[in-house]
Amino acid sequence: MFDGFDDALTERHVQAVWYDAALRPDGLRTSGGAEVRVADPGRWNLEAGPDFRDAVLEIGPERRRVRGDVEVHMRTSDWIAHGHANDPAYANVVAHVTWHPGPQTTAGYASLPRRCIHICLGDLLRTRPDFSPDEIDLAAYPYARLPSTPRPCETAFARSTDDALELLRIAGERRLDGKTRRLAALFVRRGDRAQVFYEEMMAAFGYKHNAAPFRALAQTIPWRDLPPRPEAADTALSCAAWLEVARRVPWHTANVRPNNSPGRRISAAAMLFAGALPGLLQRLGTCDFATRGGQRSAIEILRTAQPLGMRRAAAMLANVLIPFAMAEGRLSRAPEWIFPEELNSTARLMAFRILGRDHNPALYSGNGLLIQGLLHIHRTCCLAVHPDCSECPLVRQHAATCASPAYTETPPTSSEPSG
Repeated sequence: MFDGFDDALTERHVQAVWYDAALRPDGLRTSGGAEVRVADPGRWNLEAGPDFRDAVLEIGPERRRVRGDVEVHMRTSDWIAHGHANDPAYANVVAHVTWHPGPQTTAGYASLPRRCIHICLGDLLRTRPDFSPDEIDLAAYPYARLPSTPRPCETAFARSTDDALELLRIAGERRLDGKTRRLAALFVRRGDRAQVFYEEMMAAFGYKHNAAPFRALAQTIPWRDLPPRPEAADTALSCAAWLEVARRVPWHTANVRPNNSPGRRISAAAMLFAGALPGLLQRLGTCDFATRGGQRSAIEILRTAQPLGMRRAAAMLANVLIPFAMAEGRLSRAPEWIFPEELNSTARLMAFRILGRDHNPALYSGNGLLIQGLLHIHRTCCLAVHPDCSECPLVRQHAATCASPAYTETPPTSSEPSG
């Protein structure tokens, strides 16, 4: 073992090796000796939870395919040391990838999820003269370097940025249309549009990880039962959150920034909704979401619930307010421009896949409708065919469109995603 070599390595180096096929060594095996082929290393997760999501591995001579998450550590003992053994967020981990080989104790193996394998990268790379951690540009990951798995969408849309942006526009409209249909159905089932709005907004306050418990909280204390004073509403919601909701739907608190903590978000929701929901709906109903001015007015109304940031309010605008207005018939279609929300890791990755590594994020980051389009394509196309991109209906339809005589004579300005 070369101590200086290992000292130069960090866990992020090992993550880059796993993610990048140009760095990842051949001949991977489990600690039990079974061959491992990486069909897809997974999506690099920049949030709490396993390091890589939705990886696809083929194990053994029969190439048994498994799908799930991957966790990367320097040492095998880090699995227990970092508290993953008892964390349900790691229940879907199918591979524990480490730099050092062990020792992996019996207790350590038993603490891994049932179908999880262990892979050691260090033994394959430590003695290779062409490998040096100093040559790995950590700043390039995960967006500037993508897995070598073929991504035909980039090739399909590289010829025309206009085609790609039109694709995102249409996909964004479809995502909002789907939300609109769901809300319209809830109007019929619940018979209380204010309660539907309250539940959807509460779910938005929960962000991705706590959307479910926030929705459950809104159902536990309906808007009509909220005390009229914000302080009292905060107390009622907080008590219900930890004494009732937590027993049914666990709250996610690990690695959450203070401003995004459930307690802070509950306080913001209480400030916005307590004794004011009918008036809030009336004020929002006067905003013309088809215009930029109307959207900005709606965002400022939402931001009375401090510390609600501008980007979070913009996400609520796109995901709740606009579909709600469409479901009520106050807005005939999705606006061509929507105030942009913050780009999350999924939207960034999709942009790199479709537009390429060297694209300008300003193409889509200034329009929330295009961001919605990135999210829609990921959900309806990428997750459905992962990792076999050659089967993607989006690319097949685009290829068929390009091959048509009409396309040859007059190139279209759009290419609709399927689904």
